[in-house]
Amino acid sequence: MKGLIPVDVLLSSFDCIEGGVIILNPEGGIVYLNDWVQKNSVKAKEDYQGLLLTEAFCGDVSSQLVDAVDGAVSSSLSRVLSHKMHKKILPFYRDKVISEEHALNVSALVSPLQGSTGILIRIVDYTSLVKREKQNRVNEALLMIERDYFNKASDLAITLDQFIADLVKELSDNVYFMSVRFSLLKKNVFSHFSDYSDSQILKKSEQMILHHTGTNDELLEALKGLGAQGGKSLGVMDFSIENMKGIVELVKESDHILDISFEKTADKIKGLLFSLIEWKITYEKLNYMAIHDELTGLYNRSYLGKKFTALSKEVEKEVNGEGSLILFFIDLNKFKNINDQFGHRFGDKVLIKVAQKIKACLAPDDIAFRIGGDEFLVIKKGRQPEEYQQSLKLKIASPFLCGPRPISISASIGAAVFPQDGRTLDELIHLADEKMYAEK
Repeated sequence: MKGLIPVDVLLSSFDCIEGGVIILNPEGGIVYLNDWVQKNSVKAKEDYQGLLLTEAFCGDVSSQLVDAVDGAVSSSLSRVLSHKMHKKILPFYRDKVISEEHALNVSALVSPLQGSTGILIRIVDYTSLVKREKQNRVNEALLMIERDYFNKASDLAITLDQFIADLVKELSDNVYFMSVRFSLLKKNVFSHFSDYSDSQILKKSEQMILHHTGTNDELLEALKGLGAQGGKSLGVMDFSIENMKGIVELVKESDHILDISFEKTADKIKGLLFSLIEWKITYEKLNYMAIHDELTGLYNRSYLGKKFTALSKEVEKEVNGEGSLILFFIDLNKFKNINDQFGHRFGDKVLIKVAQKIKACLAPDDIAFRIGGDEFLVIKKGRQPEEYQQSLKLKIASPFLCGPRPISISASIGAAVFPQDGRTLDELIHLADEKMYAEK
């Protein structure tokens, strides 16, 4: 050994190098290896002494490394074998566990020693770097998903359930080392957005949520204990809609990423799921508020013009040209007396009851609006407005209870037909309003 390397300090420093060092004699037999090689190989140090690489590693040595060693002996040429170009250069395994998941990604520098006294093989472990690169790709994928689904949340053609289903699939497809399972609780019923059959944790979580009678903090603490298992992460989400909850279970499917990154990535996915679903919910709420009357839940006046334009275009496209829209302008009679006698809060309750009566008269294609204090409007496709107009009057005029107090209120109704009576919304409302006042 002393004649192999003239500088003893160099030899003594090999065990301080992070990575592997193997020294071969001129005939290719192993004369030295450092602690890293012992730690990550499946043979003890004494087993290697004097053996060729192929003998020491049971033939599991890449042909490129064998060629590089031969080249270093015969031509004194150094060669680098990169982990990116050459897979499985030497069989090193984390914790000496022989499996694909524990295999280390290594590069090798093969160099002849001075005076043809031997060959130095420097092993560099890039496993952590490779895994960090994979983690970075996952992080980039999550950022892309966040951007794309932030924009998709504003697409009202995509329902909340479809949005969640697409999001869960996108996450599962892009985060290759874990599976994403998600359940959503709405109106005491769970909907599942992934394979649910083999998830006992998800099933137990759902039962705990459905039957829990304590505080929300107690529930979260119990669920945290349920999800505290190796390779699994459980998250519970409280959304802004009352009694709507989400449960996400993340299961580690591969060890091709650092263990600590599983928890970090799991936390990112849980945060991403919550924020995107909550944004979808918030956007739908804002859109609902923009086009609906806050008191009655009917469409409001600001949405009337947009909806009329869309419906009138549909009518104009009908092949036979006989389509029509009927606008019914509804005004409650003597509603002011109710407000004056019982107060505005009671009057609001009456308006809600009337709106419910109007909704009960709607066919599937009919649309009702509240366009003023006690003024309503119904758009209906078809003909013979007199019959429908009379049924609306009778329905509204039927007595009902408003709290403990019986109430009876009548309505005056005027009708106008598109396109016969006018082609613009203002024209039709003006005509219907005149007919309504004539009836009063």
